[in-house]
Amino acid sequence: MAKITQIITRPSQEYDYTVAEAQARDLDGVIQKLNTTYQQELKDEVEAQNFFLN
Repeated sequence: MAKITQIITRPSQEYDYTVAEAQARDLDGVIQKLNTTYQQELKDEVEAQNFFLN
């Protein structure tokens, strides 16, 4: 699996809406990276299998 690096915004002592938004945006970025990386790995695996079988 590919290494994913993403910095997640740390919460402050008191609730701050802008920090919560930043955390949600950071987590969305992680989800997007995981989804695209996993799909590419599946594609590469299928291509490699087809190469050796054909």
